[in-house]
Amino acid sequence: MKIFVLGIAASGKSTFTKNFSDFLREKGYRVATINLDCASDPIYIANKNIRDFLRVEDIMKNYNLGVNGALLKSVELIEKSLEKLKLEEDYDFTIYDTPGQIELFLYSNEGKDIIKKLSSKNSVIIFLIDSSLAKEIHSFISCLLQSVIIYLTLEIPVIPVFSKKDLYDFNVKEKIEEIKNKSDALSEILERIIDIIELSILRFRVIRVNNLDRDGYEDLFKLLYEIFCACGDLS
Repeated sequence: MKIFVLGIAASGKSTFTKNFSDFLREKGYRVATINLDCASDPIYIANKNIRDFLRVEDIMKNYNLGVNGALLKSVELIEKSLEKLKLEEDYDFTIYDTPGQIELFLYSNEGKDIIKKLSSKNSVIIFLIDSSLAKEIHSFISCLLQSVIIYLTLEIPVIPVFSKKDLYDFNVKEKIEEIKNKSDALSEILERIIDIIELSILRFRVIRVNNLDRDGYEDLFKLLYEIFCACGDLS
């Protein structure tokens, strides 16, 4: 199974990659981790590290670009260097840690091509969201709607995963009911958006995790197998 970890900056992607890969290894699975972020060295031992041959600081110098321009250029260069990211062995799980600039993969042809070329039949996207963004209803819906956009753009199942639940935890059903019980015009619009979200991503459930103590990892592990096992047998 291939897992692509997407999310905005500071959502905990690298920490999740490190701790969830360790969680899977402790269950006896063979796990590979791959760093796709040209701007940051991984905090885990990566089987493949894009910074071994593409570094954003070098791209800035070689192409006379600023940081943003270099990041955009890096996606183009990664797409041309995918052979260097191929693994020599087969693994039960391969986890791809992506840059904080999620738009690189959603709004550039090269970014979308990278995901599609690296993915396989059993691929899933973990969209990490800082739980503090769920405090306000509008922000909560916006995050889930972003998950829908990822699903429509990359055509891979998306699991919204709210991280840092130790700082703010919540009940998804209660959040949705809160929207449906409001009567103002904006809430009516949000309720219609909820219908779209439920059809596309909420059928997979929303997972809440704390990367520090791995709370919620078991729920996520079970959901991964529910998505790809039609019989529902998680053994």
